[in-house]
Amino acid sequence: METKQSMDCILKDPNAKSNKPVIPRLITVNPLNIIIESKSGQIDKTLELKNIYPCRVAFRIQTNGPTRYTVCPNKGFLSIGEKSMIQITMIDGNKYQSNHQFIVQAMPAPGDFADRKLIWKQPNYLGILTNTRVKTMRPGQPLSKPRSKSPSGLTTPIDNSGMNSPAVMDSNESLVTPSAPSWTAPVSSIDHGKYADKINDLASQVKKAIAEKNTRASEMVSVVNQIKSIEVELDRQAQLVNEMSERVKKGELQYSNLVLHERTIRSDLERMKNNDMDPFGP
Repeated sequence: METKQSMDCILKDPNAKSNKPVIPRLITVNPLNIIIESKSGQIDKTLELKNIYPCRVAFRIQTNGPTRYTVCPNKGFLSIGEKSMIQITMIDGNKYQSNHQFIVQAMPAPGDFADRKLIWKQPNYLGILTNTRVKTMRPGQPLSKPRSKSPSGLTTPIDNSGMNSPAVMDSNESLVTPSAPSWTAPVSSIDHGKYADKINDLASQVKKAIAEKNTRASEMVSVVNQIKSIEVELDRQAQLVNEMSERVKKGELQYSNLVLHERTIRSDLERMKNNDMDPFGP
């Protein structure tokens, strides 16, 4: 059983002589640049996470291309010194975009809290949250720019790209103001590694579902195109019907005029016939 650590190791640098809070580094991420080859089909990559902090930490991975990639596992825990190999799969290399990025977040995981999803829905116990940016690129592109020392002594990447993305956050690791503890009661310790097979199965199901969705989308587009063609043909037939209706109306008007003219002629003939038979006529 893992020994519970004192919370002093989270708030203080164990090697520092003073009691001042420091900006911690919880995990290392390798590599920070993922090379996406120019090819079609599935592309598999591996990301290594390592806990370098003297306490247990929780991690999660987010991306601005959630429909392009699967990450397995995308959440979990790392005990002291533990490494975890993350499988990143791009579903179709032809859909790669240069702004695709990943954010690896980490925070201390107190005690034996083991629900890897619920822990991210709770208020941050100490307010310590680190974000590490992982970029993607094509082969031959320059790697990340050199790192510089911040005033606090933390090594941080220099990034002047100005790239904005809904899922991308600041990659500098930082210490924010702690919030009041409001954790739920800890649950029994569970080794999340035993769920790896199930996670892989679920990832495969997700890939199949995405492929099926793409197939259904193509079929839907084909059906929509057929419907549009039918609508065009219906419009053309409606126009022909309108033209025929106009011609019928004109024909009916001409027929009414002829009938009226016929009645006038018959009336004149009757009148002339009656005049011829009148004995007192002129």
